[in-house]
Amino acid sequence: MKEMKRKIYRGKNIENTEHPHIIKVQGVCGGEPIILGTGIMVRTVVEQYQLGSSIEEILWDYHQLSSAQIHDALSYYHDHKPEMDRILEQASYEYWQPIVQKVVHEYAENISE
Repeated sequence: MKEMKRKIYRGKNIENTEHPHIIKVQGVCGGEPIILGTGIMVRTVVEQYQLGSSIEEILWDYHQLSSAQIHDALSYYHDHKPEMDRILEQASYEYWQPIVQKVVHEYAENISE
């Protein structure tokens, strides 16, 4: 019986996706999907695209990416929209602002006691 070789990324097991350029690695970028061989999160490409950047502009900003990788990242987003929308929301200022305010408020109360 032929033994399958494990794929490793930065010492951790790779979780392949159905998208050839997209992987997930537990403990790398919080387990978010990343572009294979770059460590660039799919979220990063999606955010740039949603902010109005063209594929060419994203290629300019991230010269290590290929057009195929960018298109695959956008395709992954559309194929996993609920998961990606949750990731995008949790990476937003609006999501973290109330949490930060609560922590700061609690810290200030603890210091004044």
